Amino acid sequence: MTTGEPDTTAEITNTGTSENAVFDFVIPRGATGADGATGAEGPIGPTGADGPIGPEGPMGETGPTGAAATITIGSVTTGEPGTPAEVTNSGTDENAVFDFVIPRGDTGPTGSAGGAPEVLATTDSTGQASVAGGALTFNENPLVSGTAITHTAGSTDIQITEPGIYQVSFQSSIAVDAGTAIPSTLTLRAEFDGTNIPGAVSTHTFTATGEVANMSFSVPFRATGPGTLRIVADAAGYTYEDIALTVFRLGNA
Repeated sequence: MTTGEPDTTAEITNTGTSENAVFDFVIPRGATGADGATGAEGPIGPTGADGPIGPEGPMGETGPTGAAATITIGSVTTGEPGTPAEVTNSGTDENAVFDFVIPRGDTGPTGSAGGAPEVLATTDSTGQASVAGGALTFNENPLVSGTAITHTAGSTDIQITEPGIYQVSFQSSIAVDAGTAIPSTLTLRAEFDGTNIPGAVSTHTFTATGEVANMSFSVPFRATGPGTLRIVADAAGYTYEDIALTVFRLGNA
């Protein structure tokens, strides 16, 4: 019996005789069937047990104690102004020797002799007449200390010779002259090199002939360099009595 190919014809042949028949069969095999459905997933096997933790290794031996370090101050040198401070180790890591370079500060301004203040006091008690736009004259210098503020007696000009912060203080008794129209207003200002000093101003309005008023101011100002200080009136028709002007140098600008 022989298996034939799918879809071929089955065959029977007699390989014997009519009296002694020997039948040989050829039977075709069936066609390949369709794929079967996917079988269900089998169960997950059990998780294996964790293996035992190995024994802890032995602790290493403690190393020897190191030698104690020392720190010593070596040289201390003064550096130039404006240079950075430096610290260097001229020894070893175990025995440090620190050498210092410390810059000195800038040289400060020269003070007045004996620490005396820089001040000028100047006065006039002659009964001085006012001039419109004119500066007042000071005839006496009862106090001059230092060289930052100077004045020649009989001059209108107070000289500032050094830059800095100054205080100017002025006062005077002022009478309105006969013949001056009433009411009248007088303004006095301090000028430095022709520029009004802010706040250094006094104004009074006279309402009667013969009226006497006290006019004064006291303010600080900055002098950025040498220059001339004056007290200037804006009107004529008045007489100044007991004029006093004091100028202090307070410090550097």
